[in-house]
Amino acid sequence: MAKRLSEASVKKALADGLAGQRYDVSDAGAPGLVLRVGRAPAWAFRSTLNGTPIRLRLGGLDLFGLTVARDLASAAMLLVREERIAPTESWLTDQLVSRRLIASAPPKPAPVARWTFSQARDAYLAEVQRTRREATWRDRKSMLSLRELKPIEDTPVAKITRRDLAGIVAGIHRSGRERHAEHLAECLRPMWKWLSQDAQQLRSGVLGPDMSLLRAPERSTKEEETGQGTYVPPVAELGRLLAIAGSGVLEPVIADAIALLVYTAQRRRTVVAARRADFIEEDGTLVWRIPPAHRKTARRLGSRKSHDLPLSGQVADMVRRRLKAETESPWLFQQVRPRRVGDDVSHVNADSLSHALAYLPGIVASPHDVRRGLTTHGQDVLGIPLGDLKLVLDHSEGHTSDDVTEGSYSKARRLQQKQVILDAWRGLLDRATAESELGDLETLRGAMRAIRLEKEAATRAKKAARKVA
Repeated sequence: MAKRLSEASVKKALADGLAGQRYDVSDAGAPGLVLRVGRAPAWAFRSTLNGTPIRLRLGGLDLFGLTVARDLASAAMLLVREERIAPTESWLTDQLVSRRLIASAPPKPAPVARWTFSQARDAYLAEVQRTRREATWRDRKSMLSLRELKPIEDTPVAKITRRDLAGIVAGIHRSGRERHAEHLAECLRPMWKWLSQDAQQLRSGVLGPDMSLLRAPERSTKEEETGQGTYVPPVAELGRLLAIAGSGVLEPVIADAIALLVYTAQRRRTVVAARRADFIEEDGTLVWRIPPAHRKTARRLGSRKSHDLPLSGQVADMVRRRLKAETESPWLFQQVRPRRVGDDVSHVNADSLSHALAYLPGIVASPHDVRRGLTTHGQDVLGIPLGDLKLVLDHSEGHTSDDVTEGSYSKARRLQQKQVILDAWRGLLDRATAESELGDLETLRGAMRAIRLEKEAATRAKKAARKVA
């Protein structure tokens, strides 16, 4: 039977609880309110809803007294009778917070949105653009935007497995683009390594360098039989290349860049990224000081040493002519036009040199084949030891990477040694150039156009075939 509670009966309940007594008292002053007497006396609410019992502990007597308990019980009963809703722990918490009996719970932190492949790629490319050369950024951007990666654009990178990417790489390999597949794997591995670093783990969810083992399938024997990557252009072909570059059939900036590439046998990216400030006159000799940032060897070994090459003859005259030209561009080979409207004008793209050589009749060599030409003809024709040729090719300045004295202390530039090698190479090239016969230049231009159209048609056909597949 219900009993109307008072402050005195509440004090008695506290004393009874300390004495070890156990009993419940229903309060006639607030339907549903119950005082539970025991070692830890507490207020409770009891009722039924559609025949289902409702039991809810409201709080201990140390938290609030009879007046508040009745107020809470009345609110709970109103909820049951008027809204036909059973009060819950969540409802009770809101009631206690609104009465300032307890502090509100701190807001739960919003879940961190994990990157999808598309978002992770954008973040990674931004880091590449900040820390690496523009050519590297453009290359990674192109490879990581291949259409074969579209199916995983919206997939969280944390859920992408090595097997997922290996399947994509293998599909490209099966389509006949074996080098493309290898290059994609080479771009995905550093991206995942960056995503797994501490600074990115929270957003990426990638917890380990799982992609370090990502590889393209082995190349087919058909690829090996083509001899790609081993071609040594004959001296006569290099002479023809220089003759075409000097004939006026190419854009002047491309022609001059080709001349610097052939006469010095430097990497194409090093050539196109040459700055006007990199060329200085020293005692009547024009010296090309290639900064460490543009040296593949220096980046690999962490060297801060420039690679210095003395220039002479026609190539030196060409560089001096370009240095005299009035321009605000810092580049020796300024881009003819920006790649897109609104882009800043940079230097000639390295691919422009590759494309130019590919469209020239009678020229099989790629830009990198020119370096192979110096290595081979330098030894076989000019009798120059390979170790000396490395001084020009920038292969660790002709020394192994474990030479501590050379790597850490030597500042020798070896300009005289390099001058002898480059003069001998220039003499061989000049003789071959003089012996080259180009014929009618209009016929040459027509042949170049035909080759370009043929290659462009072949490229379109390959793209169409891949879409069908």
